[in-house]
Amino acid sequence: MNNKLKILLVILCIALGIGLRSWKYAYYPYTGHAEEYLFVWSGLSLIETGFPISWNDIPVYKESNVYYRGIAPNHGSEEGSLGVRLIKPWLDEPPLFSLMVGGMAKLYNLPNFTVISPFVIRLPSLFFSLISLLFVYLIAKSYFGFNIAVLSLLVYGTVPTFVFGSRLAVPENLITSLFLVCFWLINSYLQSQKKWQRNLAIFLSGITGLAKPTGYLLVFLVAYFLFQKKKWKEGTASFLIGSLLFWVPFLGYGKYFDWKLFIDVFNFQSSRPAGWSSLAYILTNPGFSIEFFLDGFVILGIISVFVLIFKKDKNTAEINIAFGVIFTILMTIISGGKHDQLTWYRYPIYPFLSITTALMIRDIYVNCNFFYSALFIPLLLGNIDLMENPFWKFNYLIQSKPYRFVFFLLLLPSIISLIFKNKAAYKLSKMVFLFCFIFSIYINILVVKSTFNISCDHQHCPLPEKVNLLQILKFK
Repeated sequence: MNNKLKILLVILCIALGIGLRSWKYAYYPYTGHAEEYLFVWSGLSLIETGFPISWNDIPVYKESNVYYRGIAPNHGSEEGSLGVRLIKPWLDEPPLFSLMVGGMAKLYNLPNFTVISPFVIRLPSLFFSLISLLFVYLIAKSYFGFNIAVLSLLVYGTVPTFVFGSRLAVPENLITSLFLVCFWLINSYLQSQKKWQRNLAIFLSGITGLAKPTGYLLVFLVAYFLFQKKKWKEGTASFLIGSLLFWVPFLGYGKYFDWKLFIDVFNFQSSRPAGWSSLAYILTNPGFSIEFFLDGFVILGIISVFVLIFKKDKNTAEINIAFGVIFTILMTIISGGKHDQLTWYRYPIYPFLSITTALMIRDIYVNCNFFYSALFIPLLLGNIDLMENPFWKFNYLIQSKPYRFVFFLLLLPSIISLIFKNKAAYKLSKMVFLFCFIFSIYINILVVKSTFNISCDHQHCPLPEKVNLLQILKFK
């Protein structure tokens, strides 16, 4: 494939990823998602009044901090209204992400303390997802070449959990994109010795914590890669500079508004329950929001991590990707609760799951056999069930008898190859696996396109206020 065709293919894959993320992005996840309004209300309040004001129910905030208690209306539909207790000053999080989404709401002159239209507040996350898509490709290409890069991009661009999560107006989407940029920059610097790459990685790692304190852990990521190459002075300097870039503004922000309240909130949020079962909770409760969402590709991705970690004689590229995925898992375990772990904490893991999944799919195709087919074909095709309407009751999309027959047919070439060592059957089993993978991508696209319509069939769903996004281009 020549370079022009390669560029075209990459553009098409990125366009597919952005297209799926944009498809009814304001409708699903449903409008009125309370987590999103933590940030847009705080940011818009900072811009309009100079004080962060948002909702919270933790006991650290006293009655003297209550700014308003009541209903935040949804101008799209009443089903999406929120009952809230607004706090002033709201000091749960640093202001960087809040100012981004609040600034977007201000740009469209939308009223604060309402269910501000997701058409507007989710735009920054769509932009961050574009950056994430691009850097998933760049990281995978730098380590494993064009084919794995495109495969990683295709997985990251189409898996429903990754798509739906990329829409929410939560700081983890900003953290994910900056994590990928820093990861690529510092590893590129170690190869090219271009100081601007190192300096930019240090700067971005420092300010990422100003979106949410979890982001501060990126400082350790940059320092690790420098220490790994025995660049002790650079690693120490990067850690100190990155730490100062985070802690000085963060502590200054708390000092400016209410130091005692800031410390009380910080201590309370830092004391949420954690425990040894946190990792097990991540592995057994897939999702992108507050509800359980059984996405077979996420399970596939988790398995691919174990496959990579336990692989013997890993090369440097595989070690670095393994470190990336383990680092993001540790970020989630450290920052999240034990069994109330909010699934958006996992968003930084998903790009690396896409790369490890691509590596595993390549290896399965190259060495296809009955054991691989029996395990991975059901995971590839499992998302078919996400298109079932919950109101169908026993009239399921896939009936039991046809399912068992089709599954047997898909396994038959690998069974023949296993018993008779037949080369033709072996080649056919590889073609079946390839077909199942391609078809699984098609299924993922259908899931993204149909989930809102299916889930809202026979019931009322909260609707967002419609906003003409081009209105800011009109001259008065």
